[in-house]
Amino acid sequence: MQGYNSDLFLTTSETADLLGVHPSTVKRWADGDGLDADKTVGGHRRIYLRTALSFAEERGIDTFLTPFAPFESHVWLAVRDAKDHQDFQRIRSLALGWLIRGYPRRVTALFQELISRPDLSFAQVCDEAIQPFMAEVGTAWREGRLRIGEEHMASQAILEALIQFSPRNRLEDPDEDAGRRHPVAVVGAMEGDHHQIGSMCIRVLLEREGWQVFFPGANTPVEEFAAIQRARSADLVCISTSPPAAGANMRRATELLREYYRPTHPYNLVFGGSRIRSQSVLSGDLPFRSVELFESAREFTDWVRDRWGGADDKAWMESA
Repeated sequence: MQGYNSDLFLTTSETADLLGVHPSTVKRWADGDGLDADKTVGGHRRIYLRTALSFAEERGIDTFLTPFAPFESHVWLAVRDAKDHQDFQRIRSLALGWLIRGYPRRVTALFQELISRPDLSFAQVCDEAIQPFMAEVGTAWREGRLRIGEEHMASQAILEALIQFSPRNRLEDPDEDAGRRHPVAVVGAMEGDHHQIGSMCIRVLLEREGWQVFFPGANTPVEEFAAIQRARSADLVCISTSPPAAGANMRRATELLREYYRPTHPYNLVFGGSRIRSQSVLSGDLPFRSVELFESAREFTDWVRDRWGGADDKAWMESA
């Protein structure tokens, strides 16, 4: 991986976004206040990335690229592709390259930046950046380009990025729980499934939507989902499962949860994971409010908002 691209230039708007100011401020700086800029034949300002970063350093301005030296240009191009073109390939390639070279903290910082962007939805980042990145990590491990420890470091890097964006960063309030001012969910990965990135994405997604989430994590016995649901009167139980055993796992989980189901504590049951719709057909007389299968965070988000409303919508109270 090569370092800095010294020939990369930015528009006035892009420079303003980088420096955290209004474009008119960039124009003023470029018109004689210390920011060197070239002009195109049409009169549009063009500012080299290296110039903008040097100017920021001189003025004591922190940019989102500051932690990534000497790869600022790589990160800028990757983020630009994601937010302007909905293309996350550069993000995934950059993260995988850093992982292979032993820079997992850069991977965490890169995904933190991506999640923090107001022009990208959290569900989109999960579907188009995090999930494909982890799939590429798995492929690199199978091909011998990564060791198992490095695969684990990739998972940890993503988990650290995700947890920073959970708004439920305080202790549970028993009075709030009793008043049911938030809908409640139980989210985790199926017993035998040691991958928890997908379920962590759903946890953070729901918390950002205003839910209280109980998260037992990976490799959770089905009986524990049922026990937590009853104890917390959860409205939703979300279980992630992975191929190739996803179909069998869903059928087994459904049968066990049917046995533990109590009509006095009704809930919706959701399964999530890649290719799950093609791996199982759940049938029979099921007692749950509904059983849903989702292959993407975006689909799940749309369903949750349609069923319960958004983060500031209390419609869930009437539907509970």
